[in-house]
Amino acid sequence: MEEEGMIDQEMQHCRKIVRFDPTISTANQGDFIIRNACEHVLHDCFPVQLSVAVPVRDRLSKVSMKHVGSADYAFVCGTNLLSSDMRRQRMWNIRLRDAVMMRCGDLHKRELLNFRLIREKFQRTHIILLGAGWYQYQDEPTGYTKRILKALLDGQYLHAVRDEYTRQRLLKLGITNVLNTACPTMWGLTDDKCAQIPTHKAERVVTTLTDYRSSPEQDAQMLTMLQKHYREVYVWLQAVEDYACLRQMDARVTQNLHLIQPNLRDYTALLASGGIDYVGTRLHGGIHAMNMGCRSLILAVDNRASEIAKDTNLPVLPRGGNLDVLEEQICSAWETQIDLPTTAIRQWKNQFRETDAEKAP
Repeated sequence: MEEEGMIDQEMQHCRKIVRFDPTISTANQGDFIIRNACEHVLHDCFPVQLSVAVPVRDRLSKVSMKHVGSADYAFVCGTNLLSSDMRRQRMWNIRLRDAVMMRCGDLHKRELLNFRLIREKFQRTHIILLGAGWYQYQDEPTGYTKRILKALLDGQYLHAVRDEYTRQRLLKLGITNVLNTACPTMWGLTDDKCAQIPTHKAERVVTTLTDYRSSPEQDAQMLTMLQKHYREVYVWLQAVEDYACLRQMDARVTQNLHLIQPNLRDYTALLASGGIDYVGTRLHGGIHAMNMGCRSLILAVDNRASEIAKDTNLPVLPRGGNLDVLEEQICSAWETQIDLPTTAIRQWKNQFRETDAEKAP
């Protein structure tokens, strides 16, 4: 009986957590880096939980919608899910109707006329951003985008977004309960962690390319420079499609490269072997390397790395910039100093601990 009482007491603290999971139907290993970081954060916030993953790239099924509607919290985990035209650019594959059906799909037709009941349903379903970002630099959001985000996103809890550009976009839409927390993949890059990252160039380097922002000339210049300054150059395919970037180049540029297969296990093993830098165009390939204790330099190809760097001092240079600047950065000694928004991160996490304390029997 005493054991049963302890189990009952523990289950009273169990929360049903739904993750809008970017790894479902993706070939990009960067999404797994994001997913893993978000899982770590959510486990920290909810040590006792029932976790369910639903897709962001595919349409939600009726079963997925029921899970969202019955969850204590549903978290949108990272990536470029938000855009100015969410009807046309479905980075988050969701419709305005879905925002209603997730909450009211179990209601009978006659109950759909009960606006008080519908309002209560919306207030009980908490869909919260965890490190999401805005897709590229864009024009002002459409009216549809404003309606769907206002309908989807919780109005009570604080949302965590990865950069100030995304936060300002949401503020202009009237969504004011939002914090710039940087990407959850960076939350472990504390001062102590950064102090352990080497300051001098290693003998080996791993690099990445980006298929959807391919520039054969600039990528070849980067690879040539890396081979000039490092004894061994590895290329990690963060996505299978990145291999096409290599195929476009002259064989003289690529013949001495070591290829790392497109999975996170092999990449992590290479980083863990030590004595290796990261210099490449993939943002999360670089952040993962930093978390593994490797000196990293990210070459920005879109707004993500550039905007995060503005806020956090993430080591970023523009791809296609001055090659002399890149060469100097590679060869010189420098410290990794990340300015984490620790107050915002703590505030975002603590809101759930405080809520659970209020719910405690």
